[in-house]
Amino acid sequence: MKTVRIAGIAGNQPFEPSVMALGNFDGVHKGHRQIVREAGELARQKGVSLSVMTFDPHPRQVLGAGANYDRQLTPLPIKLQALAELGVEICYVVQFDERFAAIPADRFVADFLARMNATAIVVGFDYRFGAGGRADASVLRELAERFGKTVHVVQAVNLYGEKVSSSFIREKLLLGEVKLAAELLGKPYAVVGEVVRGEGRGKLLGFPTANVEPLYKFVLPRTGVYLIRAHLLDSQETRYGVMNIGFKPTFHDLEEGVTLEAHLFDFSGNLYHRQIRIEFLDFLRSEKKFNSARDLIAQIQADVQEAKRRLANSPTK
Repeated sequence: MKTVRIAGIAGNQPFEPSVMALGNFDGVHKGHRQIVREAGELARQKGVSLSVMTFDPHPRQVLGAGANYDRQLTPLPIKLQALAELGVEICYVVQFDERFAAIPADRFVADFLARMNATAIVVGFDYRFGAGGRADASVLRELAERFGKTVHVVQAVNLYGEKVSSSFIREKLLLGEVKLAAELLGKPYAVVGEVVRGEGRGKLLGFPTANVEPLYKFVLPRTGVYLIRAHLLDSQETRYGVMNIGFKPTFHDLEEGVTLEAHLFDFSGNLYHRQIRIEFLDFLRSEKKFNSARDLIAQIQADVQEAKRRLANSPTK
């Protein structure tokens, strides 16, 4: 996939004809995938490339709308990889800043979509654009027709009576509902990081752990213990395990900051400085403080047993 970064107004250089899907696509969830699929089918019919226009950083981070938007479900490198896997051939990454946010809807169509040779445009039913987000998909269709462009609107993808959306997935992750988040995403929620040196306490307790430092600013699930699947990216090796996200309250004050520690089943070897992708499969329990190391060891043993029991009963392991 070719990635083209755009800052300011799109230039007058030749752009390849394409059917373009528009959106932020944070999470690349089932709703986003439906938009990309429909754009891809239209691109095949027209014999042109499939492109996506997305924005970096997240518009809500720039505009200050909503909490925690400095963290992403899919930070840009992860998003680009996911879009490439969906068959996107060109990804236009537009720098979203206060200047871009102030562009009126008609100028966005004229200065971007028309110049960038989008023969057709595909958006979700709730797409908003232009200064203040005041324009919707019907306005986009009207403006695009002035330049001979067609606009296709994709209806919502619903699950359990709720619209699949990035904000809904964020909400579920912050509640620890990683199984539901996986259904909304179409795959388990994952964080990519590097294994760094920790305090070595897990090994002393009989449960060696990998301390994972996220490579990007991911949205993290709520603190607690999770059943996970870990992929070692340099070897394609996969292991199941348990991960604690939290403050290690048995040994630290809460001011120490959140850590991610994974104990991988049946693994021995050196993980330091290796990159790892952690998929969150199920929530086991909340984090809590123990009166002694002995109590903590007993709880970890119980966590491992429960994780293996759920894994054995899982039809999708």
